[in-house]
Amino acid sequence: MEQIEKFTIEFFENLKCNIFKDGDVLVVESVPKNFEDLYGKVAPYRLSFSGQSSGAEFVGRGSVLLAAMTKFLKGVGKTTLLKIDFDVNPIKEIKKVISFKNCEIDNIVKKHKNNFFSRFTFMTTFQYLNESEQVVNEIYIHDGKIVEGDLSGYSVVEGKGAEVSSKHMEKSYDVAREALRGMLEGRTTEIGEALGAKMEGEIGRIRGHYGNLMSELGGDLSGAIEKMREVELVLRMADGEEKKVLGARLDRLRKGLVKIGDDDSRNKILKEQEFTIKDVMHKYSLNIDNKLVNMTVIYYPVFSFNLHLKSEVGGRRSVVGGGAGRLVKMSYDPLTKTLNKLVCESCGREIVNLNLCSAGHINCERCLVRCGECGEIFCKKCLKRSCSACGKLLCKDCSIMCFGCGKYVCKDHMRKDCVSGEERCVNCLRACLRCHGSASAKYFGEALDGSKVCQKCLGAEKRGAVLDRVFGE
Repeated sequence: MEQIEKFTIEFFENLKCNIFKDGDVLVVESVPKNFEDLYGKVAPYRLSFSGQSSGAEFVGRGSVLLAAMTKFLKGVGKTTLLKIDFDVNPIKEIKKVISFKNCEIDNIVKKHKNNFFSRFTFMTTFQYLNESEQVVNEIYIHDGKIVEGDLSGYSVVEGKGAEVSSKHMEKSYDVAREALRGMLEGRTTEIGEALGAKMEGEIGRIRGHYGNLMSELGGDLSGAIEKMREVELVLRMADGEEKKVLGARLDRLRKGLVKIGDDDSRNKILKEQEFTIKDVMHKYSLNIDNKLVNMTVIYYPVFSFNLHLKSEVGGRRSVVGGGAGRLVKMSYDPLTKTLNKLVCESCGREIVNLNLCSAGHINCERCLVRCGECGEIFCKKCLKRSCSACGKLLCKDCSIMCFGCGKYVCKDHMRKDCVSGEERCVNCLRACLRCHGSASAKYFGEALDGSKVCQKCLGAEKRGAVLDRVFGE
């Protein structure tokens, strides 16, 4: 009776009915109309499995309700399409796991593709000793693996055939059948052991009975052979009339021996024993019938979000294309409530507080650095240059290459060569002690007083000397 109660509860649970206990009575409400029509009664149902509750319908072997449940399951074998309908607010879900520090979502585009899993409903019937026991099992398969399944609490609507692909169903069915064997193994072993114990006792009794018959047959045969040997010994020493009498007795014993040891008699006993044992084995056999009563394709949308971010760095707001914006792609599974992780493009760590550097790279706060010249925020990936004179980090726009040494410097450490007029870093120039200008070392020479001066000052000195000689003459 316990198995019938379990089967009944599982049956109405699978129909998504409202079930609760009222003392010893099982109350079933919200029953689908197709089952009410088949059963011929409108819910609610008050059911008893002990037969002792007044005002309740008894459910046991041969009851009308049990027959209706079995008939319903056998008639509903079909493929059902269900869709879990999710209403997702992308910004709300994203902000649950990510905080935007120096940027904001300027625009978002939401797309989706369907993700599928399957539900197989099996009705298993155990038949043994003129009894029948039924169990209903639901198995959910996703990506070829068994998963926990429960659609209660979700908004489920009827699916559309155009949105569903059935190519994965055959593989899922094989996985479900294999899983069903494991689910039934415990009950199968329990029934099998009980039947086996009874069968072994019955077979032992049968073997004992026919063993006695064979012993009786074998005992007469042994006795006859022993008597023949005794007569033969006496016959050898007899003579005259005694020998004639013993010879006649030996002939009679030989004829009886043929009758007792007749192979047909022994074979008849053995065949009867074999037939009786087979009959007992059939009587105590367990027959398991697994029927697929429903196959459901369940699908739901997995969303992809294209985020258009814009940041405000150094007081200047810019968008994608302006150097401080970014397009970010994220995916969200509403069933598992999982959003893909974003990682810092500098250190690779998972990001909780998202920042955009001035070049549009996604970063954590630990990897942001200000340019020593313009003061805007960049990531370590961007600020790879530094001034060879003062060492401060420089962004691409603030770093200047010296064509004299090929190194980068900030604008404060670039000078104009007073001789050539070219821009050079301070490390490539030296100061002229006469004009206090800066020039490359190659443009210096020795003045009349022995000091090193730039060619500009040397030229002025030479021109002055020439004029002095001219006017001095």
